[in-house]
Amino acid sequence: MTTQRLSARRLLDLLGEWRGAGHGYVELGDSIRLLVRDGAIPAGTVLPAERPLSDALGVSRTTVSAAYQRLRDSGTAASRQGSGTVVRAQRPDAPYATPDGVAAIDFSQACPDPWAGVEELAAVAQSRHPEIFRSRGFDLLGGVGLRTAIAERYAMRGLPTTPDQIMVTLGAQHAIFLIARTLLRRGDRSLIESPSYPHAREALVANGALVAELPVGVDGYDAASILDIARRVAPRLAYLIPDHHNPTGMSMPEELRPRLIDELSAQGAYVVVDETTAELALGGARPVLPFAAAADRAFQQDTILTVGSLGKTVWGGLRVGWIRATPDLIARLEASRRVGDLGTGEWQQAIAALALERYDEILDERSRELTARHRVLSEQIAARLPGWSLSRADGGVCVWADLGARSSTALCRQSALLGVRLVPGPRFGSPGVFERFVRLPFTEHEDRLIEAVRLLEAAWNTEPRPDSERLGEGAVII
Repeated sequence: MTTQRLSARRLLDLLGEWRGAGHGYVELGDSIRLLVRDGAIPAGTVLPAERPLSDALGVSRTTVSAAYQRLRDSGTAASRQGSGTVVRAQRPDAPYATPDGVAAIDFSQACPDPWAGVEELAAVAQSRHPEIFRSRGFDLLGGVGLRTAIAERYAMRGLPTTPDQIMVTLGAQHAIFLIARTLLRRGDRSLIESPSYPHAREALVANGALVAELPVGVDGYDAASILDIARRVAPRLAYLIPDHHNPTGMSMPEELRPRLIDELSAQGAYVVVDETTAELALGGARPVLPFAAAADRAFQQDTILTVGSLGKTVWGGLRVGWIRATPDLIARLEASRRVGDLGTGEWQQAIAALALERYDEILDERSRELTARHRVLSEQIAARLPGWSLSRADGGVCVWADLGARSSTALCRQSALLGVRLVPGPRFGSPGVFERFVRLPFTEHEDRLIEAVRLLEAAWNTEPRPDSERLGEGAVII
C-alpha cells in the first residue's frame, strides 16, 4: 500500500465548507470520510497530525482528536505506530436502508442499468464464437472485427476512420489514463473543463501534469474566456467532454468547436475527447457529429484522440472502450500499454461487436428511458426544491444542480444519513470550489428518483441556514 502524507493545508482545501450547525467533531469526521469514500483521499494516506490540523481549521485539538477517533471507529482509518492516523482501504458498502426501510439510493455513480438485451448478446456470442475459448483470450490492439465495427460507426457519424486508427481498451477510464501516461511528462501543462469527470483530472495529475481549467457554467460556455485560457496556458494536452458533458449534460456550441481546435492546435496540444455519453441524447436518439470532424485541416485531426465506451450505453460491467487516433499514435499507445496490461478480453470484444450491430436500437431505448427519468427528476426538484437550479442538459446521464448556498458537503453528509449517497460538488473541480453545486444522476428508476428527491428535501431542510438560503422554501436566488 502506497504511503503519502497529507498536509493540513491540503486537507483544509479538500474539505471546503465542512462546517454546519452540528457537532464539529462529527461533521469533520464525516466530511473526511466522504473524501475517502469518493477517492479524493486514497488508501494509505497519512492524515495530518492533530495540532497542525486544529490550527489550520481553527478548531480545538479535542475536536480533531474526536473526529479521528470517529474515523477509526468506522474503519475508515487506523492508528499506525510511528506514522499517525492512516486511511484504510475501503470495502464496498454493505446494502443499507433508509429509516423507513427503503433501500439506499446511490447517486455517487452515474451509470444506467444494464441494457435488457445483454444476456441475449452473451448467448449469441457463445454460440457464434466457440473458438474464443480455445484461444489465448486477450488482445492488445483489439480484434479486427470489433475495430472495423467501431471505425464504421465513426464513418457513419461523419468522421471517416479505418480500423488501424482504433485501439480497444478496458473501458474509457483505462483509455484516458493510458493516453495521459503516454503523452504527458512531469511538469507539462494540461487543460480540463471545470467542472469535469474527477477521474480524468486524477489521471492528468497522476502523470505529473499541471492542471488549468476551462469554465463550464450552469448557463453554458463562455467562448471568449475559454479561448483566452487556452491561448495563455498553451497546454501539452487538453481533456474535453464536448457532447453531453459530465456533470452538466450540456454540449459545446458548434461555433466554438473549430475555434477551440484552432487555438489548441496552434499551441501544439493534443486534445483528448471523451465521447462516453456523446450518443446518449435526450428527447430522442439522433446522430452526433464527432468533435474531431469540426477540425478544418487534416493535421488538426491528427492531434485529436477520441475516447469511447459501451459502459454507459450497454452495460457498466462490459469493460470495453476504445481510442481513435492516428496509426502512429496507436502504435505509441500499444507500446506504452505493454507495461500495464496484456489487452482486452476476446470474450468481451465478441459481445461488444454484437452490441454495435444493434447499437441504434440500444440508443433509441436508452434515449426513451433517460428522457423519462430526466423529466421526473426535473419535475421533482422543481416541486420540492424550487430554489435549486439545474443545468440545461440535452443528453448524458446527469445534471449539475446549483444549490444557491455553499452547502454541498453538508448536504452530502446529511443525505447519506437518510439513505442517498451523493458526491460533493468540489470533487468535480479544484479543492474548495463548487460548494454550491452537486451532481444529480437520472439513471435510477422513476420511483427511486421520486424517493431520492423526497429524501434530499428532508436532508436540505435539516441543515440550518439563514432564511435567504433555505431554498426548499421558495427563496429567490439572484
